[in-house]
Amino acid sequence: MLEPIDFREFARALGTVVRFSPGDIIFREKDPPSCMYIVLSGCVEITAHDKVIEIIHESRALGILSLLDGQPRTATARVKEPSELALMDMKKFRYMVEEIPNFVWFVMTELADRLRATNAAL
Repeated sequence: MLEPIDFREFARALGTVVRFSPGDIIFREKDPPSCMYIVLSGCVEITAHDKVIEIIHESRALGILSLLDGQPRTATARVKEPSELALMDMKKFRYMVEEIPNFVWFVMTELADRLRATNAAL
């Protein structure tokens, strides 16, 4: 298997970079989606029904599923340590899928990892 590509520099250049403090809520379960996020630094805790599903570290993404299907968020994302995230709205997301080689593989891997983490937490 090939070494994964670090998409943080693409995300930093194309997305909107936002800094978060520990305890900040990025989004809550049932919130409408507006963007996906790539963790540039720090980490984010994902919870659903008051259960920790996964900790997302730098170079990883969150919020992809709701951006793709337009459905409300299925989990809550809370910042665990000082973090910097790149926000990617649908227009920027589509640009990366269409123009950045291998980004779609990154997205599919993130979705697969999230599904496995959710299944493990059940």
